[in-house]
Amino acid sequence: MQFCRVRIVEFESNELELNGERVDAEIELWDCSGDRHYEKCWPAIRRDTHGVILVCRPDKDDAQSLLLWYTEFVERAGMNPVHVLILLHQTSEMTNDGPIADFRLPPAMCGLPMVPSNIDQDGENLRLEFNSFLCKVIADAKFRHTS
Repeated sequence: MQFCRVRIVEFESNELELNGERVDAEIELWDCSGDRHYEKCWPAIRRDTHGVILVCRPDKDDAQSLLLWYTEFVERAGMNPVHVLILLHQTSEMTNDGPIADFRLPPAMCGLPMVPSNIDQDGENLRLEFNSFLCKVIADAKFRHTS
């Protein structure tokens, strides 16, 4: 049996509010580093997934490169595109927002939310966007669980 090493970050989020009510959630983020080396593990990573966050660096990554990940983790999983968030990451050294402004998703991914991500310069906005994304995913998971 082959084992793959992926980084799994587990945490509790207690800053969420759903319909005026505070919600605690246990979150697992599985990071496969954008590396196809872990492709044999993708079915395990995809199993029981409620949301997908795709991270790219617009100054280095082509938008087409996201299509593989979208196809594998969203379309193959039959996931609702509402449960997808794309983070356009830039490092603190970048002073040019041009790559983010020029970034265009492939037609199959049009309409997905894209959020600029620079923790050092705009960490609070990233936190708010992430919490909003979590609320969408949790609300839908709760609805499916009670239906």
